Amino acid sequence: MKLKSYLIVAVLFFFVAANGFSQESPKIKKDEFIVSDMGAKEAWKSVRKGNRLYSQKLKGSYQMAIEHYAAAIEYNSNNAALNYRLGICYLYVYDEDKAIIHISEAYDNDIYVAKDIHFWLGRVYHLNNEFDKAIEEYKTYRDNLSEQETKINKYNVSKYIDECKLGIEKVENPVSVLIDNLGAGINSDYPDYAPIYAAYDSIVFYTSRRPSTTKGKRNKKVSNEYYEDVFFTSYKEGEWRPAGQFGKPINKKGNDASVAVNPHGNQLLIYRGKKRSGGIYIANYNKMREKWSKPKQVIKRINKKQFKESSLTFSSDSTTVYFISDRKGGVGGKDIWYSKRRGNSNSGWVKPKNLNTIMNSKVNTVFDEESVFLTKNDSVLYFSSKGHGTMGGYDIFRSFRLPDGRWSDPENLGYPLNTAGDDIFFVTDRNMRTGYFTSNGQEDCYGDYDIYEFFFYEKKDTPGEDEDDLIAYIIRPVNELYMEEPIIIMTMQLTVVKGVVSEYETLKPLAATIEIVDNKTQELIQTVQTNASTGEYMVMLASGRDYGMSVNADGYMFHSENFNIPKATGYQEIIKDVQLLPVNPGAKIVLRNVFFDSGKHALRPESYPELTKLAQVFALYPNLVIEISGHTDSQGGAAYNKGLSQRRAQSCVDYMVSLGVKATNISAMGYGEEQPVADNKTKEGRQLNRRVEAKIISN
Repeated sequence: MKLKSYLIVAVLFFFVAANGFSQESPKIKKDEFIVSDMGAKEAWKSVRKGNRLYSQKLKGSYQMAIEHYAAAIEYNSNNAALNYRLGICYLYVYDEDKAIIHISEAYDNDIYVAKDIHFWLGRVYHLNNEFDKAIEEYKTYRDNLSEQETKINKYNVSKYIDECKLGIEKVENPVSVLIDNLGAGINSDYPDYAPIYAAYDSIVFYTSRRPSTTKGKRNKKVSNEYYEDVFFTSYKEGEWRPAGQFGKPINKKGNDASVAVNPHGNQLLIYRGKKRSGGIYIANYNKMREKWSKPKQVIKRINKKQFKESSLTFSSDSTTVYFISDRKGGVGGKDIWYSKRRGNSNSGWVKPKNLNTIMNSKVNTVFDEESVFLTKNDSVLYFSSKGHGTMGGYDIFRSFRLPDGRWSDPENLGYPLNTAGDDIFFVTDRNMRTGYFTSNGQEDCYGDYDIYEFFFYEKKDTPGEDEDDLIAYIIRPVNELYMEEPIIIMTMQLTVVKGVVSEYETLKPLAATIEIVDNKTQELIQTVQTNASTGEYMVMLASGRDYGMSVNADGYMFHSENFNIPKATGYQEIIKDVQLLPVNPGAKIVLRNVFFDSGKHALRPESYPELTKLAQVFALYPNLVIEISGHTDSQGGAAYNKGLSQRRAQSCVDYMVSLGVKATNISAMGYGEEQPVADNKTKEGRQLNRRVEAKIISN
């Protein structure tokens, strides 16, 4: 089967940020809990339970140890060793706020509590973005190392210091990106990660290790965390719905993790872990039966028992796969590899090669790389890495495919998308401006790893102060063919407009081009192609701007919409199906991006892109004859309104003639208030009646 480029395999294992050190274990002395009251005895029992878990040095064990150590510290809050251990536990579950409290308390009560106390103070300051303090603590730790210890540890500490210096630089020069946590209904106190997005249905599938996963068991041999299960959520009526959880056959005992999904949400790739190996499987959704099929293995060649293959992404033609592996011959621990397919067989893949072998590309480093994602046009590779210069942990990078086939030197995506923690599982939509990622370093984490959505915007896209309505239109048959009345949309942070473009009469999906123009600057912001077979499209609009949108297809009149979006306070999605009219006599469209000042007939500059688009229709159809008509509401005298509407229509005609349209092919007619399309007694109705139309007379 062919796999599209949107089939992106997310990293399938939970990551503990390696720090290059093994913390010390200062002993909690029993005699500090030997008193006569029963509280001391219970506290010491809690210490012993915590110690057993702490000694396992597994992430899940640290998580469970917190409960016992926290109970004990209620009895003896000044115990330095107990505070040290509790702080380390919080650090390993990425609760830096509590970690810094207890590690600082340990140091305040006993500056000699552990030889590496300054290193851990550096870590908690680092992860809290207090980079200057972190550098000071790291240096103090390094300066007190013996000569032998320096040989072992100095390089790692120096790397952390470099990360802090880069963090200072990145925070001072943030990138223009909006970031939003998907919320407590989706994220939990446990790891939630690996988001994949079915765009048209607004469904996000993801992986979680919470207690409710299948059979509620922990993987005691690996990390002592709960096994992975696949969850899902959807964006409906302006909010993310509470998480749902798959049953069989998607989730079974063991690890089942989200990998990729197609835009319709009816093909799901998952990772299914076994005792000694694991692989990528695909399940299909039967709409009639409302059931998922039993997952079947997709690729066998790259899944090797002796190595770990986690994240994968396919080229647009499905002939090349890029994936993460720790197999031999790499540059570092985990690298990005690629393999090409022979013919159409899923098993016919050639021996994988390291990505750095492509004309000396420098994508892989001596550190770990993770979570690869290739954009739809195969031109940009996103991935996470601990190398190339990070703020700490994994940062998200991108590399561009150069004309000679080589991959460019990776570029850090910057703060606040990247943090001092781990930032991974980055997936973006086709416009590369919006998408989802996973982080444990954002300030609003609910606990451990959380899932976030993002939107890159240009600085000039920064939300403004306008409070105008966002207006969208669709065609409907009422006598002559008009555009639908405005839809009032509440203030939002980001507007996602999506739908299907089809032919008006047959509803046949159309291959169309959608152009978004800034009406104020007349700048073409983005161009989007619909899916040729389904007619689907999606555009992202930052708040605070006035947009003109045109939908164009060969043989049809273009479709016009106006989006005047107020200042952002949230996130909104609009389903807007567009039906295009064939270029036939009688077809009429409303030019919603033609503007005049009140009571005047001179065109405002924001009108030029719309009228230029209409003028281009004449280049395709030289014999086309169009009437431009002006219309007003019933306010004012009838004679005045008719004259004003005539002058406005003529202004449109004059502008298009100046662009080269023959005067014999276009005429102006003012109807004033004679042809209302709505009730003039309401404000909304009067707004609809004030319009400029283009009607085909002949072709």
